[in-house]
Amino acid sequence: MTTINCSSNCIYQVDGKCTLDIVSKNSTSVKSNCIFFEEKVFKKSQKEVI
Repeated sequence: MTTINCSSNCIYQVDGKCTLDIVSKNSTSVKSNCIFFEEKVFKKSQKEVI
């Protein structure tokens, strides 16, 4: 298992680490250097816990 540090606002980032377990599709995002980056979007009722 590889530990990948991550500080992106990505759905796979938890506590500064990438939690992506299975590589299945590539994102078409150009916002990040990671090809699997998928932006984490919060609903109005949700707040990011810091």
